[in-house]
Amino acid sequence: MFRFLPGKYTDSAEWLATPRARLFLQYERRVLTQLLPNLTGYRCVQIGRWGYGHATLAHAGTLCQWQLGFGVDTRADIAFDGRHLPLASASVDALVLTHALEQVAEPHALLRECARVLNARGQLVILAFNPLSLWALRQGLPTRRAPRFRPCSAPPSASRLYDWLRLLEFEPERLVRYGLGFPFFGGYHRVGEDRRSARCIAWCAQAYGLCARRQVAPHTPIRKSLPGARKRAAVGLARQASHRVKCRR
Repeated sequence: MFRFLPGKYTDSAEWLATPRARLFLQYERRVLTQLLPNLTGYRCVQIGRWGYGHATLAHAGTLCQWQLGFGVDTRADIAFDGRHLPLASASVDALVLTHALEQVAEPHALLRECARVLNARGQLVILAFNPLSLWALRQGLPTRRAPRFRPCSAPPSASRLYDWLRLLEFEPERLVRYGLGFPFFGGYHRVGEDRRSARCIAWCAQAYGLCARRQVAPHTPIRKSLPGARKRAAVGLARQASHRVKCRR
């Protein structure tokens, strides 16, 4: 599987410069142009530049878009230390994680930060590599001389990511699997919407994209009555009832 790179976050610029990585980005942009228009609201933030410019994020259906880069990335709009999002709570309508879960040391903590900054009906788009794919196995082989992608932490599988999101009050809505050589000569597969012949090999795709929406249950405040309020109410009812009762001697 993957060989990990210890640290707060990993730098993938060397691997993104390879020809196969550039071809992979072309397929990934095609997937993003189908997922981003479904995002609605005012503010959309992309976490991790991942070789994309502002032109790709402009396909989002939100009014404003910003990019959040790792470390001292001067090309990004906002700097990110890999742990804490520099955004106010419930201030964002949509978040796009472009392989950010693999580039940080604590992916589950990053998802908790995403749940904090998203509003009650916020949308989340996650692009991640599939740890069960043959491509992930090849990245861990010591015989490869070409630049390899070494994540900072193990990327979660689609099923595990489903469980993480449901614990954070997210409801997954759409899953897309894509990558080089899938199916057969490259492309993408919409799980549950595409042909059945591709479902049996969908688990071995190089990467996947997941769309989820936050489902926050409303909390009804419980008002606690004061200790003497119940006694005063009982005395008032007793006095009101005593005037209505006719006593006969």
